[in-house]
Amino acid sequence: MEYVDGNERRFGAADLFFSTTDAKGIIRRTNGVFNTLSRYSAEQLSGAPHNIIRHDDMPAGAFRLMWDELEQGRTACVYVLNRAQDGLDYWVFATVTPLADGYLSVRVRPSNHALFDPIKQMYARVRAAEREYAAQGHSRHEVGEYGARLLSEELGKERFRGLHSFARAALPRELALLVAEGVRVPHRAESDSPMSIILSMMGAIERDTDELVHQLGDYQDLINGLGLWTTGVRSVIDRAARVGSLVTEVTSPDLDSSAPAVAERVRERSTQAVALLQQFNSSLVALYEVVSEVRFRASMMRLHTLMAGIFAAAVLDGDEDDSADAIGDLAEALMADLESLVPSCRNAADLAKRLDADMRSLVSNLDRVKRPFQRWIRALRDEGTQPLTEGADAGALLREAKELGEQGFPETSTLAELAAKARGVVVPLDEPVIRERVATVREVLARMQG
Repeated sequence: MEYVDGNERRFGAADLFFSTTDAKGIIRRTNGVFNTLSRYSAEQLSGAPHNIIRHDDMPAGAFRLMWDELEQGRTACVYVLNRAQDGLDYWVFATVTPLADGYLSVRVRPSNHALFDPIKQMYARVRAAEREYAAQGHSRHEVGEYGARLLSEELGKERFRGLHSFARAALPRELALLVAEGVRVPHRAESDSPMSIILSMMGAIERDTDELVHQLGDYQDLINGLGLWTTGVRSVIDRAARVGSLVTEVTSPDLDSSAPAVAERVRERSTQAVALLQQFNSSLVALYEVVSEVRFRASMMRLHTLMAGIFAAAVLDGDEDDSADAIGDLAEALMADLESLVPSCRNAADLAKRLDADMRSLVSNLDRVKRPFQRWIRALRDEGTQPLTEGADAGALLREAKELGEQGFPETSTLAELAAKARGVVVPLDEPVIRERVATVREVLARMQG
């Protein structure tokens, strides 16, 4: 489904492709789609540096950031402009995953234009700055470091805290758009051949993870909600703390008033509420992080499953060589995804339960602050006010207290909704079943290689 638009070669959503390299970026293996788009033969690509298809308009800083991620053992995701041997350009969304002795890169067509278009504009600005910097006599290494700083600043303006933060946002959306276009592991008539068994396992893993993938949108809704609440929680903490402070600044002149005793209860409870709010905020931040990681890891696992299934089907169709090594690389990456995804799913489930318990405690505590605070306000309104600190404006303090009392803590209703959403969104992963399927693939590969 390839066509040319100006100087750019475009391709279809189902045209996934991959390459593997050694630790220095020398190409070991590619698939047919890679060869076709690049207009290089498999023989020309094997043993060549991966930058054989590098486009001069790509900022060096993007590759520097990518290598920084890979050197930390993390998967990197980058939009990349390549140049084919015939001079035509083609854009890809590339994921690069560390293997035991090299790297696996799976590419798909960029489909999330809400993110892709701004990235292209960033690249143009950064690359122009890099060229000016290079013209000043700086080395290629210095240009790469300079570009990486500029690109990091550009990503920061879009609220991405580095390339991994960008990857966690970009990959799930690109995968969701693939799934929406019906890209799935192909189905072929089953047989006892090794590649047929592998294809069958990939189809089964895809079905095993369907529910998780279908929840990606709900995960994003939860992430957005958590992010909004953590942004506003400072205001709730400040109000609760101010309630505790106000009752120590003004009192009733009536010696028999209940206001001092009520004020002490308000002060103690507001102190407890502030501590709970800070603890709750920490739980929200932790859940935000782990849910983002689950979403990313689930998407990565699904992408590798898709790639392995598509490649196996192409082998069965006679369009690819029967490469156990290529499937082995994909299976290794898939298992690495699983190893990361399993603890993330567990952490998300545990945090969701803790969030629910914390939320109930917090709502109850804030209510225990609000009711006596309102009684204290009524007492001062009926009995008059007396400042507890010299020079304080008792009337102004009471007016402030009334405003706080009327405002209360309406955010707790949003918290209840978030806690309920968290309980419903976190989907368990059937780890033993997926491990068994990957083990079957490895057994088949061992027989092929033996």
